[in-house]
Amino acid sequence: MLLDDIPIRRRTSQTPPPDNEGGRVRLMLLGFGVILTFIVLGIRLFDLQVNRQALFSAQVERRSIIERALPATRGLIYDRNGELLVRNAPAYQIAIIPIQQVRYKDDPIRQRVERMAMYNKLAAMINQPGVTAGEIYTKVVSQNALIAPYQPTVIADNVPREVALAIQEQSLIMRGVVVQTVGSREYPYKELLGNILGYTGKIFREMIEREPEKFSREIYDYDNDRVGITGVERAVEEKLRGRKGKRTVLVDASFEELQVLSETPPVNGNSVRLTIDLRLQQIISDVLISAMKERGAPRGAVVALNPNTGEILAMMSAPSYDNNWFAQGISQQRYEALANDPHKPLLNHATQDRVPPGSTFKIVTAAALLQEGAVNERTLVFDPGIFILPDQYDPTNPDKGQKFYCWKRTGHGFQNIRDALRNSCDTYFYKTVGGFADGKENIPGMGPDKLAQWAQEFGIGETTELNIDYSVGIAPTKNWKLRNIGEVWSTGDSYNAAIGQGYVLATPLEMANVTAAIANGGTLYHPQIVKDVLNERGEVIQPFTPKVKRQIRLDPYYIQLIQDALWRVVNEPGGTAWGSRLEGFEYAGKTGTAEFCDDVAYQTGICYTGIQVLPTHAWFVSYAPAQNPQIAMAVYVWNGGQGSGVAAPITQRIYNRYFNIGVPEDKLAPIQQGDSE
Repeated sequence: MLLDDIPIRRRTSQTPPPDNEGGRVRLMLLGFGVILTFIVLGIRLFDLQVNRQALFSAQVERRSIIERALPATRGLIYDRNGELLVRNAPAYQIAIIPIQQVRYKDDPIRQRVERMAMYNKLAAMINQPGVTAGEIYTKVVSQNALIAPYQPTVIADNVPREVALAIQEQSLIMRGVVVQTVGSREYPYKELLGNILGYTGKIFREMIEREPEKFSREIYDYDNDRVGITGVERAVEEKLRGRKGKRTVLVDASFEELQVLSETPPVNGNSVRLTIDLRLQQIISDVLISAMKERGAPRGAVVALNPNTGEILAMMSAPSYDNNWFAQGISQQRYEALANDPHKPLLNHATQDRVPPGSTFKIVTAAALLQEGAVNERTLVFDPGIFILPDQYDPTNPDKGQKFYCWKRTGHGFQNIRDALRNSCDTYFYKTVGGFADGKENIPGMGPDKLAQWAQEFGIGETTELNIDYSVGIAPTKNWKLRNIGEVWSTGDSYNAAIGQGYVLATPLEMANVTAAIANGGTLYHPQIVKDVLNERGEVIQPFTPKVKRQIRLDPYYIQLIQDALWRVVNEPGGTAWGSRLEGFEYAGKTGTAEFCDDVAYQTGICYTGIQVLPTHAWFVSYAPAQNPQIAMAVYVWNGGQGSGVAAPITQRIYNRYFNIGVPEDKLAPIQQGDSE
């Protein structure tokens, strides 16, 4: 490129010189601004360091005195032999101390944005249903949190340990977030004891509304404390919970603890020893569940009592549930599965299933007949197998009569009361309770109301002092039917009631207690499940005391007669449980096969309108050894078939193991549907 090609601007007389004066003015203004800024900063600094020094010093030195609760350790639960059934275990909670969160007094928008960012991060780390940023915010700004902003507000329970540790590691950058541990429970035996022990959990609003004094804030911290919700945990809550202590402390403006001013230590809860024998419970569970699987039966229960004290030695309910699911926080999906199961795993079927007891109820009927003088031991009743109850308005017309059947369609012939119990002869009890007259026999019948009185005498339909959930049976009378069904009692109703059918209902616990009263000679006890209360040193501070409900008003001779008949059921050829006897070991019992058609049967299709042969529950009640009873037991299998073919073999297997009889399993009675009671 040539220099001649580059344009050159030359000053001319018309071009003005540079404005040097304007530049100096701008520099002066800039310097003045800098000086002014430093002056303002200096004034502000002087104000903060000198004028407001006293104010800030006061804020830093401001102190408060607060009280902090010291939790008590919950007592333990043991079986009768000292085996530990429940352990204390830590549960992790994530909480926020409202006053320690990030704060921008002059910039609430920034404060809200940063807090919500932290809540979102927390929710993602916790990853529990219902724990969202919005839910966390709601809890943190709740009324309780505003009243006590220095107290932790729980935002998540039962957080896995690894998650809790991860959150704790980031607590320095997530201001106000704390990880705390609370007492929880661990149940090592799961379904085996689920319905007995129950579980602990946080207090429900309904519990507070129902029993405000028992669950007052003076006793419980609703956010942190765990209480017994069901089972033994709830029944002995006051004994297990202990008493909290308290610590009075001096804290600074950020509520950091500076000094302990006073302290009242907590009093740990007492422990309880149950009447349950864990070994027997395990034997019963193994036998019952195995038999139910063979039969395809979805539900069953076994109750074993000490007939001499009323202690519940074992109480198995199937299906059951793992109580750890609740103690550790059950998922909605799992809870709905339990709640929607038609066979109700959350119910204790041993104490809450009210079902027809079938022929096991004949023990009550026999006692009533004898003591009321309706029969004696020599009274004979003819059983043809099938007979017609004449129509009361046209007794000579057999077409209008109603047919009744003994379970043995060919009949038992003439029966006395011992025979009737051994053979479980339905006809004997039909006629002697409801009456019968056909020209050959003229039996007036005891009547249903006296039978109902004796059912209540044996505890059926009556409340007990058992402190876990239970139901009571029904001992129906003529008035009961009129009030509840709106119909007049019929002779057929009396026939059904006599053999534990119709409107008669009982629980397995009630039938076990009936059997225990016969076994011990006539004493009806209140069943109990808590044996002793122990202090921290293991010393008994509340010993077990049997609670007698009443002496059954049954002549001792008649008790011995019934005992003899129940012995014959198992140990005499022709007895309905003869096939389930144990060589070298004698026990006594009564079979039962109870027809039913309940709501679940309709839902599952095993019963329907117009069905000819109803499904049956399998029952067997017994006591052992026969001559020196140590245990009285009721076995019940829902839709299990025949008592002699299912419930009696279950009992045989339980006694064989419990008493170490040693009969090989392949020599025991098979689980099957028998041809008899």
